[in-house]
Amino acid sequence: MTSQWDLPKEDMSHPDSAIRLASAVHRFHCPKTNPDRKVSFAKSFNSCGKHEKTRKTMLKCDDTRKRLEEALSATSVSHERVVADARKYLPFIHTVLVSCKFQPEMARLDERLVFEWQSGVETKPKFYKSEAIMMDVTMCILCEGLGKAGVATEASVAGEFAAASREYAAAAGVFQFLADDHLPKWVARGTRVAEDDLPVECCVDTAKGLSILFQANAQQMAVATVLIKAGTPNYSLVAKLCLGIHEQLEEFVVYMREKAFTQMTRIDKDFFTLITFQVSLQKALSLYFYARSLWEQQSEYGLAIAVLSEATVHLRTKESPTSPTGMPDVAKIPPLKALTKDLNDLRGHMGHLLHLWEKDNSSIYFESVPRSVPADKKLEKGLCMNKVEKYHLADADPVLLSLPEDALKRSDSDLARELQERLNAGED
Repeated sequence: MTSQWDLPKEDMSHPDSAIRLASAVHRFHCPKTNPDRKVSFAKSFNSCGKHEKTRKTMLKCDDTRKRLEEALSATSVSHERVVADARKYLPFIHTVLVSCKFQPEMARLDERLVFEWQSGVETKPKFYKSEAIMMDVTMCILCEGLGKAGVATEASVAGEFAAASREYAAAAGVFQFLADDHLPKWVARGTRVAEDDLPVECCVDTAKGLSILFQANAQQMAVATVLIKAGTPNYSLVAKLCLGIHEQLEEFVVYMREKAFTQMTRIDKDFFTLITFQVSLQKALSLYFYARSLWEQQSEYGLAIAVLSEATVHLRTKESPTSPTGMPDVAKIPPLKALTKDLNDLRGHMGHLLHLWEKDNSSIYFESVPRSVPADKKLEKGLCMNKVEKYHLADADPVLLSLPEDALKRSDSDLARELQERLNAGED
């Protein structure tokens, strides 16, 4: 006769739904150029760019920019291609920028250069227009940063979490560079362009916020990497990592509200709803894995039950928008509705595990269960890996610009136009 002790034990390891939810992120788009706005450096610099090397640089600029435009406007955008084409274009447009900066009196254009870009982050994208070459340089760097985030998202969907973590760290590095180095220099040069007249990604504080966000995303992928491995993970470590993600996402939201509220209102509201969801989810996962680490120690069964019980509270749907704990009702939010099945599965798993622990405790361990987790038993601080791959813009050497032969025979209208072009160049 087979006794209950001979029956195979039920598998109560963390479910796949926990991995999918823990790695859920927002899919950003890449910026786009206006297909109706034709830009030709070769034509614009035809007269002042007669030198052979200069001419070749302008032609390369046109060619690589066209390739980037095609990558961005493709029906099915390849983020890897966007990153590659942005990297090819950047050295040439940067060279043009440096050349105009060091030889402003020579930069007399035959045709105006007007750049039009559309944000990849805003809810209602529109084309922003500028004659500043710095605008084109900045948007090219943004293509690389958001392209890297796109590559990371695709890797995550494919279950390649280690690769996704590296790509998000690279995206975080791009936006950190924009926030700490590149964009402040643009502002310091006396640009008269208001932030409302630029794509939201071009704002210093938005770039800083996105750097924080992508660091959190990189850590989400690192956690998923641990969870998909065979065997029992280090529950204590995973608990601290999830709490670190929770703290980083909260930091991102607080930073955006305090430093970039105007820009925040231009970004998709559903994106911030997903962040709110992840803030509660990562807190719940942190408590869940912490409870499992306590249970495994075989010494604090009552505390483990209390911690797991608190985790289930954070997974509940909020009774009202002002409720201090819980998460938004994803079933009623179209972009997040796809998470409903996994969320219900995770809730069922935690509830079942809690029931089994309570049953074991009442019949075997007989430990008292605190009504709430004592303050001195809570995880004090999460672990933040701060995964950032440093990004830098390589130095560029200027190419020779020269005055056209008839430069001294300009009419008053020509001089007025050139003065205006110089003022516009001052934005760079």
